[in-house]
This record gives sequence, structure tokens and C-alpha cells, in this order.
Amino acid sequence: MKYAIVDGSTVTKSGTIYELFPNVSFPKSGAPASFVSENNMLEITEWISTTKPDQKLTKVDVYVEGGKAYDCKVETCSEEEKNAAIASQWRNIREDRDEKLKETDWRASSDLTLSDAWKNYRQALRDVPSQSDPFAITWPTEPS
Repeated sequence: MKYAIVDGSTVTKSGTIYELFPNVSFPKSGAPASFVSENNMLEITEWISTTKPDQKLTKVDVYVEGGKAYDCKVETCSEEEKNAAIASQWRNIREDRDEKLKETDWRASSDLTLSDAWKNYRQALRDVPSQSDPFAITWPTEPS
């Protein structure tokens, strides 16, 4: 866990509790809340959720925003990065689809009669890559 020592909204120093206070002993559970407060420390948030395919998380110098310390920012991807993310997502979708088809291959063997429900399900799986957004796939429901 990393901390930032702040003066108002300015980060004066950051690091682990042991780097910031090398001559102080702390219990295994870490620094007590009172110590953190007395030394104007904020725990550094090292991960921010990105929700759009054209966003990326970028590591930056520690900064304070809204009373919290961060060492990353959400930024917009370049067109090249966005295209690479979309292509990667389509690869993942196809792998998932292929796995779902493999799991049902036994139903389509020559000595079994495949029901219409299973035929439709398998066809819907094959059609998954024709959907327009790889980040909002609607998967077909497996027949019971």
C-alpha cells in the first residue's frame, strides 16, 4: 500500500509507509489511522475503473483530487489503441464462442438427432461475431 503526504492539495512525498517513515516501527496491520491523519497522509488509489473501450489507464505522478490521492488517470485512447482493443475483444469473443460450440459438439454427432432448439442455439453462437459492438455482446441462452 502506498501513501501520499499532502500539504493542502499538493503532494509533498509518496511511497510505502516504510519508505516515508524508515525510522518508525509499525504493526503488521500497518499505520494506525491516527498516525495517518496526524501526518497528513492519504492512501494512494492505484486503479480507476475504465468503462468505455476508448479509455485507458495511464500511470502519472501522484496528485490529489476530491480529497483522494491517485497515481493514475483515465485518458482517451488513440485511434490505433482503440482499434487494437476492439480487435483483441473480437478475438476474445470468438474464443468464447468457439468454446461454447465445442461444449455442444457432442449433441451434433452423427448418432444423435439435434433438436431445433439446439440447432438454433448453435447457429446463434456462430452469428455472435456479426453483432456490431464487441463490448456489448448479447449471448444466446443455452436450451434446457
